[in-house]
Amino acid sequence: MTKAGALKKRYIAFEYRGQEKGEKALRHAIYAEALKFFGEYGLSEAALKLVEYDSSKKRGILRCGRSYADRVLGFLSLVDSLSGSEARLVPLKSSGTLKSLESVMESIH
Repeated sequence: MTKAGALKKRYIAFEYRGQEKGEKALRHAIYAEALKFFGEYGLSEAALKLVEYDSSKKRGILRCGRSYADRVLGFLSLVDSLSGSEARLVPLKSSGTLKSLESVMESIH
């Protein structure tokens, strides 16, 4: 049973393609771009959060509200620069649980 008003979440695995960034710098760059894309109200509704990022594999996981999952996937696909440098955020897989994304985080193609 879920709490009334609890956030129903989706997790999105992504691959970062761009200039090397640490987790903190990438988090700030993603949030800044998301703020431009969604606006303040939309970003608060989306409840976007960088849950995990592996800088050696350049892969990470974002959490968002279930009702905003499609819009967040669209946002990731449209990003072409972060912090003024050319970069791409390529969505790999979306899921309702972190456990199902473990294989995506571990694999390297």
